[in-house]
Amino acid sequence: MHTDTNTMTPTHSPIRTLAKGRRRLAAAAGIAGLVLAGALVPATAASADDRFEPDNLYRVCNGDAGMYTSGITGDCTFEVQSESGERVEWLRYGEPVSNCNAGTTTAISSQVGDVRSFAETWKSGGGVSLEIKNVLTIEGGAEYSQTRTTTSERRDTVTANPGRKTAVTLGTGFADQTGRIRVDVDTWDNGARWGPRWTGTKAYYIDDVHRTVPTGYTEKGQDEVGCDSDFRVPA
Repeated sequence: MHTDTNTMTPTHSPIRTLAKGRRRLAAAAGIAGLVLAGALVPATAASADDRFEPDNLYRVCNGDAGMYTSGITGDCTFEVQSESGERVEWLRYGEPVSNCNAGTTTAISSQVGDVRSFAETWKSGGGVSLEIKNVLTIEGGAEYSQTRTTTSERRDTVTANPGRKTAVTLGTGFADQTGRIRVDVDTWDNGARWGPRWTGTKAYYIDDVHRTVPTGYTEKGQDEVGCDSDFRVPA
Protein backbone atom coordinates (compact mmCIF):
# COMPACT_ATOMS: atom_id res chain seq x y z
CA MET A 1 0.00 0.00 0.00
CA HIS A 2 1.39 3.41 -0.96
CA THR A 3 0.06 6.45 0.92
CA ASP A 4 0.95 10.02 -0.02
CA THR A 5 0.68 13.41 1.63
CA ASN A 6 1.93 16.77 0.33
CA THR A 7 4.29 19.36 1.77
CA MET A 8 6.02 22.39 0.26
CA THR A 9 9.62 23.09 1.35
CA PRO A 10 11.38 25.38 -1.18
CA THR A 11 15.03 26.29 -0.59
CA HIS A 12 17.66 27.76 -2.89
CA SER A 13 21.13 29.36 -3.02
CA PRO A 14 21.84 32.87 -4.20
CA ILE A 15 23.72 33.55 -7.40
CA ARG A 16 27.31 34.54 -6.84
CA THR A 17 28.55 36.81 -9.62
CA LEU A 18 31.93 38.54 -9.87
CA ALA A 19 31.44 42.29 -10.10
CA LYS A 20 31.81 43.43 -13.70
CA GLY A 21 34.13 46.31 -12.87
CA ARG A 22 36.60 44.12 -10.95
CA ARG A 23 36.54 41.47 -13.67
CA ARG A 24 37.22 43.99 -16.42
CA LEU A 25 40.11 45.56 -14.50
CA ALA A 26 41.66 42.13 -14.06
CA ALA A 27 41.15 41.28 -17.71
CA ALA A 28 42.67 44.56 -18.88
CA ALA A 29 45.73 44.02 -16.70
CA GLY A 30 46.52 40.68 -18.33
CA ILE A 31 45.19 41.11 -21.82
CA ALA A 32 48.39 42.26 -23.53
CA GLY A 33 50.17 39.01 -22.70
CA LEU A 34 47.30 36.82 -23.87
CA VAL A 35 46.34 38.02 -27.34
CA LEU A 36 47.64 40.12 -30.22
CA ALA A 37 46.31 43.61 -30.73
CA GLY A 38 42.73 43.53 -31.96
CA ALA A 39 42.24 39.84 -31.22
CA LEU A 40 39.38 40.44 -28.82
CA VAL A 41 37.27 42.24 -31.37
CA PRO A 42 34.32 39.84 -31.90
CA ALA A 43 34.74 37.47 -34.83
CA THR A 44 32.49 37.64 -37.86
CA ALA A 45 30.43 34.63 -38.91
CA ALA A 46 33.02 33.68 -41.51
CA SER A 47 36.12 34.04 -39.33
CA ALA A 48 36.04 30.47 -37.93
CA ASP A 49 37.74 31.78 -34.76
CA ASP A 50 37.50 28.84 -32.38
CA ARG A 51 37.83 31.17 -29.40
CA PHE A 52 34.12 31.78 -29.83
CA GLU A 53 33.14 28.14 -30.25
CA PRO A 54 30.88 26.58 -27.58
CA ASP A 55 33.68 24.70 -25.80
CA ASN A 56 35.56 27.90 -25.07
CA LEU A 57 32.41 29.88 -24.28
CA TYR A 58 31.55 27.20 -21.70
CA ARG A 59 34.86 27.96 -19.99
CA VAL A 60 33.89 31.63 -19.81
CA CYS A 61 30.58 30.66 -18.19
CA ASN A 62 32.43 28.45 -15.73
CA GLY A 63 34.35 31.48 -14.52
CA ASP A 64 37.70 30.15 -15.75
CA ALA A 65 40.60 32.60 -15.79
CA GLY A 66 41.45 34.36 -19.04
CA MET A 67 44.56 32.22 -19.56
CA TYR A 68 42.19 29.25 -20.08
CA THR A 69 39.73 31.09 -22.36
CA SER A 70 42.19 32.63 -24.86
CA GLY A 71 41.78 35.96 -23.09
CA ILE A 72 37.99 36.09 -23.48
CA THR A 73 35.87 37.38 -20.60
CA GLY A 74 32.17 38.07 -20.40
CA ASP A 75 28.83 37.62 -18.67
CA CYS A 76 26.61 34.58 -19.27
CA THR A 77 22.81 34.41 -19.24
CA PHE A 78 20.64 31.34 -19.76
CA GLU A 79 17.64 32.38 -21.87
CA VAL A 80 14.77 29.98 -21.16
CA GLN A 81 12.82 29.19 -24.33
CA SER A 82 10.57 26.38 -23.05
CA GLU A 83 9.78 24.74 -19.73
CA SER A 84 8.12 21.45 -18.86
CA GLY A 85 5.46 20.88 -16.27
CA GLU A 86 6.61 19.71 -12.87
CA ARG A 87 7.43 16.00 -12.54
CA VAL A 88 8.06 14.05 -9.34
CA GLU A 89 10.90 11.56 -8.87
CA TRP A 90 10.61 9.09 -5.96
CA LEU A 91 13.41 7.70 -3.77
CA ARG A 92 13.60 5.62 -0.61
CA TYR A 93 15.08 7.32 2.45
CA GLY A 94 17.06 5.34 4.99
CA GLU A 95 17.05 1.60 5.59
CA PRO A 96 13.74 -0.29 5.30
CA VAL A 97 12.07 -2.05 8.21
CA SER A 98 11.98 -5.79 7.45
CA ASN A 99 9.89 -8.39 9.26
CA CYS A 100 11.09 -11.45 7.39
CA ASN A 101 12.23 -13.94 10.04
CA ALA A 102 10.66 -17.35 9.61
CA GLY A 103 7.75 -17.96 12.00
CA THR A 104 7.34 -14.33 13.09
CA THR A 105 3.78 -13.46 14.08
CA THR A 106 3.98 -9.87 15.37
CA ALA A 107 4.49 -6.54 13.61
CA ILE A 108 7.61 -4.49 14.26
CA SER A 109 7.99 -0.71 14.12
CA SER A 110 11.04 1.57 13.83
CA GLN A 111 11.91 5.14 12.94
CA VAL A 112 13.90 5.42 9.71
CA GLY A 113 14.88 8.15 7.29
CA ASP A 114 17.65 10.21 5.76
CA VAL A 115 18.60 13.60 4.29
CA ARG A 116 19.30 14.16 0.57
CA SER A 117 20.34 17.15 -1.53
CA PHE A 118 19.49 17.80 -5.17
CA ALA A 119 21.22 20.33 -7.43
CA GLU A 120 20.36 21.64 -10.85
CA THR A 121 22.06 19.89 -13.80
CA TRP A 122 22.98 21.11 -17.27
CA LYS A 123 23.35 19.23 -20.57
CA SER A 124 24.11 20.13 -24.16
CA GLY A 125 21.88 19.08 -27.04
CA GLY A 126 23.94 15.94 -27.47
CA GLY A 127 23.30 14.86 -23.90
CA VAL A 128 26.79 15.76 -22.67
CA SER A 129 26.83 16.97 -19.06
CA LEU A 130 28.02 20.53 -18.56
CA GLU A 131 29.71 22.05 -15.53
CA ILE A 132 28.01 25.42 -15.12
CA LYS A 133 29.04 27.29 -11.99
CA ASN A 134 27.25 30.12 -10.17
CA VAL A 135 28.45 32.87 -12.52
CA LEU A 136 25.40 32.54 -14.75
CA THR A 137 22.06 34.33 -14.47
CA ILE A 138 18.68 33.04 -15.64
CA GLU A 139 16.13 34.84 -17.82
CA GLY A 140 12.70 33.61 -18.81
CA GLY A 141 11.71 30.88 -16.34
CA ALA A 142 11.07 33.36 -13.55
CA GLU A 143 9.82 30.79 -11.04
CA TYR A 144 13.17 28.99 -11.12
CA SER A 145 15.35 31.99 -11.93
CA GLN A 146 17.97 31.38 -9.26
CA THR A 147 20.68 28.76 -9.13
CA ARG A 148 19.03 26.09 -7.01
CA THR A 149 19.97 23.33 -4.60
CA THR A 150 17.32 21.78 -2.39
CA THR A 151 17.79 19.64 0.71
CA SER A 152 15.02 17.29 1.88
CA GLU A 153 14.74 15.36 5.12
CA ARG A 154 12.34 12.44 5.38
CA ARG A 155 11.94 10.56 8.68
CA ASP A 156 9.03 8.57 9.99
CA THR A 157 8.08 5.62 12.16
CA VAL A 158 6.95 2.74 9.97
CA THR A 159 5.51 -0.68 10.70
CA ALA A 160 6.27 -3.93 8.93
CA ASN A 161 3.76 -6.75 9.33
CA PRO A 162 4.94 -10.40 9.37
CA GLY A 163 6.32 -11.37 5.98
CA ARG A 164 6.50 -7.74 4.85
CA LYS A 165 9.08 -4.96 4.57
CA THR A 166 8.39 -1.21 4.56
CA ALA A 167 10.41 1.86 3.56
CA VAL A 168 9.73 5.59 3.78
CA THR A 169 9.81 7.43 0.46
CA LEU A 170 9.86 11.00 -0.72
CA GLY A 171 9.02 12.42 -4.12
CA THR A 172 11.02 15.48 -5.27
CA GLY A 173 9.71 17.88 -7.90
CA PHE A 174 11.80 18.80 -10.95
CA ALA A 175 11.26 21.02 -13.98
CA ASP A 176 13.09 20.76 -17.32
CA GLN A 177 14.06 23.89 -19.21
CA THR A 178 15.43 24.25 -22.73
CA GLY A 179 17.07 27.36 -24.10
CA ARG A 180 20.37 28.96 -25.03
CA ILE A 181 23.20 30.62 -23.17
CA ARG A 182 23.98 34.18 -24.25
CA VAL A 183 27.61 35.11 -23.65
CA ASP A 184 28.16 38.88 -23.66
CA VAL A 185 31.87 38.88 -24.55
CA ASP A 186 33.87 41.93 -23.55
CA THR A 187 35.44 43.82 -26.48
CA TRP A 188 38.58 45.92 -26.23
CA ASP A 189 40.46 48.62 -28.08
CA ASN A 190 44.05 47.39 -27.88
CA GLY A 191 45.41 50.46 -29.61
CA ALA A 192 44.52 52.84 -26.81
CA ARG A 193 47.42 54.99 -25.63
CA TRP A 194 47.34 53.87 -22.01
CA GLY A 195 46.66 50.19 -22.62
CA PRO A 196 43.61 48.11 -23.55
CA ARG A 197 40.33 50.03 -23.24
CA TRP A 198 36.98 48.28 -22.75
CA THR A 199 34.58 49.30 -25.53
CA GLY A 200 31.48 47.21 -24.84
CA THR A 201 30.23 43.67 -25.43
CA LYS A 202 29.27 41.42 -28.31
CA ALA A 203 26.74 38.62 -27.88
CA TYR A 204 27.56 35.03 -28.81
CA TYR A 205 25.24 32.07 -28.24
CA ILE A 206 25.45 28.46 -27.11
CA ASP A 207 22.33 26.83 -28.52
CA ASP A 208 20.30 23.79 -27.42
CA VAL A 209 21.11 23.81 -23.70
CA HIS A 210 19.01 21.79 -21.24
CA ARG A 211 18.62 22.54 -17.53
CA THR A 212 16.94 20.31 -14.93
CA VAL A 213 16.13 22.16 -11.73
CA PRO A 214 14.61 20.99 -8.42
CA THR A 215 11.46 23.00 -7.74
CA GLY A 216 11.33 22.61 -3.97
CA TYR A 217 8.15 20.50 -4.03
CA THR A 218 8.13 17.28 -1.99
CA GLU A 219 5.57 14.51 -1.47
CA LYS A 220 5.71 11.89 1.28
CA GLY A 221 4.95 8.19 0.87
CA GLN A 222 5.72 4.62 1.94
CA ASP A 223 6.66 1.54 -0.07
CA GLU A 224 5.50 -1.79 1.41
CA VAL A 225 6.15 -5.14 -0.29
CA GLY A 226 6.44 -8.80 0.58
CA CYS A 227 9.75 -10.13 1.81
CA ASP A 228 10.35 -11.97 -1.48
CA SER A 229 9.66 -8.86 -3.62
CA ASP A 230 11.77 -5.89 -4.66
CA PHE A 231 10.78 -2.40 -3.61
CA ARG A 232 9.01 -0.44 -6.31
CA VAL A 233 10.80 2.82 -5.39
CA PRO A 234 14.60 2.95 -5.91
CA ALA A 235 17.03 3.75 -3.12
